[in-house]
Amino acid sequence: MKNKEENKCMAKLILSCNFMGGDSYALVNNVEEYYNRLEALLEDIKQGKGESCNYLYFAFVSLASATLEYSLNFMLAVHCFIKYHVPMYEEHLQPFLDMKFASKIENTPEIISEGNYIVKRNAPTIQQLKELVKKRHSLMHNSKAVRVEKFSFPILGAEETNGGIFIPQDTLNDNNTVEFSIDLKNNDITWLSPEWCMRMGNAILVYRDCVVTPYLTTSGLVENELLEKNQ
Repeated sequence: MKNKEENKCMAKLILSCNFMGGDSYALVNNVEEYYNRLEALLEDIKQGKGESCNYLYFAFVSLASATLEYSLNFMLAVHCFIKYHVPMYEEHLQPFLDMKFASKIENTPEIISEGNYIVKRNAPTIQQLKELVKKRHSLMHNSKAVRVEKFSFPILGAEETNGGIFIPQDTLNDNNTVEFSIDLKNNDITWLSPEWCMRMGNAILVYRDCVVTPYLTTSGLVENELLEKNQ
């Protein structure tokens, strides 16, 4: 994993200059700002601050997903900005932005390299990032988290009488109570852990080092643990 100093070589601006005078354009790069905040959050989780402030785990999913998707979108924007120029770049960029998140992780390197490099789809890092995306969707679009739980209630021999309910005394406990249990399924937010956050965070930083930083510098993409030459 590269250190922060090595990643500061990411260009702050991508320029399209009109050397004859007139309108010129700059594509502003805030990728580094996202990663700085992500690494700060990971450090807090690593130091155990999440044990007493477990909202940090949810904050991690949100920030990590935003960091990764912003990186992908920005690389795609750079590709279209350089290839098609203003104003046509937006028209060509939109279909790429509309791709599903997981597909964008896998397909962006091939797009920005003009088909020269493809992702090793079975690489553990890629699978972890797809796991992050799945968890993000389940937390952010959590309509399925609202559910009715089915459970078994004891047979008490109750009868409806005179508008009320009669329960035989011998079916109750000594203190006139009824015992039953409900097996509640955990919401996805309860499954978040510091270990999981660190594993997902490391996967994002590996993707940054193998794809994002190389593309946003003059070196371009090369073969590495995530990328291979397209045959």
